[in-house]
Amino acid sequence: MRKDKYSLYLQAFINAVNEYKNSADQDATKVILYGVKLINSEPKAEGYDEALSGFQLASTIKELMGQLTPAQFMNIFPIEKDFKGHKWETKDYFYTIDYIKTLDANKPIGEGILEFLWEYTNWEITIFNVEIMGYLNTLRQHEGHLNMMEEFMALQGMNTVNTFKNRKGEVLYVRHGKTETVQKPRSKHLIVIK
Repeated sequence: MRKDKYSLYLQAFINAVNEYKNSADQDATKVILYGVKLINSEPKAEGYDEALSGFQLASTIKELMGQLTPAQFMNIFPIEKDFKGHKWETKDYFYTIDYIKTLDANKPIGEGILEFLWEYTNWEITIFNVEIMGYLNTLRQHEGHLNMMEEFMALQGMNTVNTFKNRKGEVLYVRHGKTETVQKPRSKHLIVIK
């Protein structure tokens, strides 16, 4: 069934892109809508090339989203009508509205699109974000790195299938036949005092 939706959204996306290229008013609304639906219904990327092309398509759609104002974005992807975020300590309608109030309603989202997408409460946008992370994960693995979850677990001191510890207690993994240390991210605002 997911494959059937994918082919329908692919055709709708192609039609929207052609219409967008040939129109004088340059309204990308349909391209964005069908692009998100296409990414969300796409079968899992099997190889590096599929993951790369999927990631590039999603990045292009994100760039187009950045040209929208928050009001235009809300017209395409309405905020979920979930009002119990305070009870479950999760994002909800009110959280998203409060976030949007911090933005200029008449100004395009622009460079802040990534933060906007993470703060926005809509299932299609959430799935879109998850799909992008899936592409990144696949690309990392094909480049010889650990997947993101495995790297996170290793940084927390947990054993994983592809990591091991040396005598010093450093977490290592094998990449291209050589061992590499899993690097802990350093906070830029913190200074080590000896």
